[in-house]
Amino acid sequence: MSYEILDHTADVKFKAKGDSLNEVFSESVKAFADIVGGGGGATGHTVKVESENLDALLFDFLDELIFLQETENVAVGGPKEVEIEELENGYGIEATVWTDPITSQQGLLDIKAPTYSEMKVDYIKGEGWEIVAVLDI
Repeated sequence: MSYEILDHTADVKFKAKGDSLNEVFSESVKAFADIVGGGGGATGHTVKVESENLDALLFDFLDELIFLQETENVAVGGPKEVEIEELENGYGIEATVWTDPITSQQGLLDIKAPTYSEMKVDYIKGEGWEIVAVLDI
């Protein structure tokens, strides 16, 4: 269970690892929070997404985190609880993330959108789950 921010020519890229889908998506929230510059968080916000496969779930989930920040004027600070469920026609995620209100003094990075470029959600035998994602800034 870890994440790292990777080099990318124009955007921001991260890799997250975890023993389970819940854990690797939770690590992705930590990476997202680190990238935007969120600080821990004091208020919980719930995000729910359903998608046809794991790559689409990751894309849609990251997109919802961006939407949350823009519509609620908050910065994502980290994960509180993440639960992924396999559905009849794909996957669903329900996550509660910690947030803080955005103030004019904060130097937060503005993420425009997730991209499908280099995006993957894979299970690596003997190592666990791995996510790679690129965010357009």
